[in-house]
Amino acid sequence: MRAGRWIAIAAWAAMAALSLVAGCAVTTPAAESPRNAAPKSFQVEPDEAGIYVIRSERVGGAIPIDVLIDGQRLGATVARSYLYAVVKPGTHTVDSLGDIRNTLEVELKPGTITYLSQVVELAYLTSPRTRLRTVNDAQGREWVMELKAAPLR
Repeated sequence: MRAGRWIAIAAWAAMAALSLVAGCAVTTPAAESPRNAAPKSFQVEPDEAGIYVIRSERVGGAIPIDVLIDGQRLGATVARSYLYAVVKPGTHTVDSLGDIRNTLEVELKPGTITYLSQVVELAYLTSPRTRLRTVNDAQGREWVMELKAAPLR
């Protein structure tokens, strides 16, 4: 086969791969609902604690990533979404179930809200890997206002 033909085949394969990745990055936002709006009040009772798990990136598109709090499934994020939970104050374990489980232990104080960022990394021919990290209040609120609640699954 001629070199020009190989270049054309390689270019076509690269475009097909890019189309797949770009196609995954496009999600249709859910309609604004009480489920989306209620957590955006950023208020929690004095004897409770709020926690957001925020997936602000477009990486991985519609690939759902399960989130557990203290071993109980909270839900699954997709790109540009968040999960919200109200829990008792104290130490809690949050798990992000990508290819490799990422666990973060957080101390939740009464009457406060904690924001966690769920970063998704895609590697060639593997499931997504995730990392959880805390983010400050200002950044967390900004992301929540921009994003939608993760779809119910």
